[in-house]
Amino acid sequence: MRRDHRPYWMHQAWERFENAWARHFLHPHFERIGPAAKIVRPWHVEVFGPNISVGTSLHVIASRDSVVRFTVWAPHDREAAIEIGDACLFSGGTRILAAKRVTIGHACMFAANATVTDCDWHGLYDRIDPAPEGRPVTIGNNVWIGDGAFIGKGVTIGDHAVVGARAVVTRDVPAHAVVAGSPAKIVKMLDPEAPMRTRLDQLGEVRTLTRFMDAAYRNALKGNSTFGWLRSRFLPRRGD
Repeated sequence: MRRDHRPYWMHQAWERFENAWARHFLHPHFERIGPAAKIVRPWHVEVFGPNISVGTSLHVIASRDSVVRFTVWAPHDREAAIEIGDACLFSGGTRILAAKRVTIGHACMFAANATVTDCDWHGLYDRIDPAPEGRPVTIGNNVWIGDGAFIGKGVTIGDHAVVGARAVVTRDVPAHAVVAGSPAKIVKMLDPEAPMRTRLDQLGEVRTLTRFMDAAYRNALKGNSTFGWLRSRFLPRRGD
């Protein structure tokens, strides 16, 4: 299919269903989740463990073959948490795993299959230790994590940094740095004086997010009809 043939009313009905499903079945598993969450296919998002908190305008894009996971796993005598700021995007296959603490700032973007973990989950010599060492991970504001990137324990990533696709990050990344490779190394520094637009500028306010998403779908689905959608489903032709 080359484009979405649904009429606007059908998109609205589906979005209401997704939102209602997420509020009923998914939101209760968060310690806190801010308003205006937009979760695509929320039944393919897994939230496991205590102390998982998310700010305003969470955006998750999940699918059956690309489950998004937020997991806190720690013994009962240990505190562990995941803290996520406002207007963050998590694409399909993203995994955020905490045995101690993972902190993610505002307006961060995670491409497909990115992994952030604060623990190795097994010791080099004791591989049945139920409480392996963890070291907190901190990701600043407006950080972009590329497709399939891996962020390991004890790492701090500064504001506005970019982590390239498939990069393996085991050391701190300074603000405004672009890193790539395995192990990741700095390949470029962004100009800290240059104007920077972030997801907060567009989605930070709940009313702004709602208006933006509504206008985008109205424009994308303009001219579609129920009959046209039915024809595209049952009598597809070249160009659909």
